[in-house]
Amino acid sequence: MVFESIRSFLAELLACEEGRITLSTVVMEDLEVEPSDLLDLMLLLEQEYSVQWTEKDLKNLKTVGDFVAFVENQI
Repeated sequence: MVFESIRSFLAELLACEEGRITLSTVVMEDLEVEPSDLLDLMLLLEQEYSVQWTEKDLKNLKTVGDFVAFVENQI
C-alpha cells in the first residue's frame, strides 16, 4: 500500500510510467528528482501517513524502498 502510493505520486509528479519505479529505484538519480519535487513527496507522505522527517532521515533515504521502509516503520 505504501509503495503503491509513493510510486503513484512520483509517476504523476514526474510524468513517467509507474512501471519505471521499483523499490530499488534511486530517487534522485534514476528519476532525476529535483529538490523541490522531493519536498513535495515529503509533504504528501507527511499528510498521508502522519510521519515526521529530520534532515538526518533524508540523508539516509536514497531508494524508493528506503522511503517505503521509513514510512512503514512510523505507521
